[in-house]
Amino acid sequence: MESIELHAAFRFVVSALAVWRVSFLLARESGPWELLAGFRRILGKSVLGGAFTCVKCLSVWVAIPFAFFVGGGRWEKLVIWLALSGMASLIDEWTRPPFEWRETSESEVLPPGTDRTSQ
Repeated sequence: MESIELHAAFRFVVSALAVWRVSFLLARESGPWELLAGFRRILGKSVLGGAFTCVKCLSVWVAIPFAFFVGGGRWEKLVIWLALSGMASLIDEWTRPPFEWRETSESEVLPPGTDRTSQ
């Protein structure tokens, strides 16, 4: 019994990493011969195009086949699907560059209601 649980846990962890990797590849990388970047350009600003720029959005759909790989009953697959997408979202947050605070000088401060693009 213990080896079955370990086997399922291993499949879950490997699947979570794979869901993040595939989602990241589709959303943020150019891919071989710039194919994925070109695909995202073709989709443009459509709803589907917006989804293909978001790792978290893509992970919802990418996780579906991996939920079947992990296995389990119907309700378990549903929970595993959502958990895999959630893990991919967490991995995406953990791998983002840290926020950096940058002080500005008084000459860089703009009056309220203006932005840098209008200057």
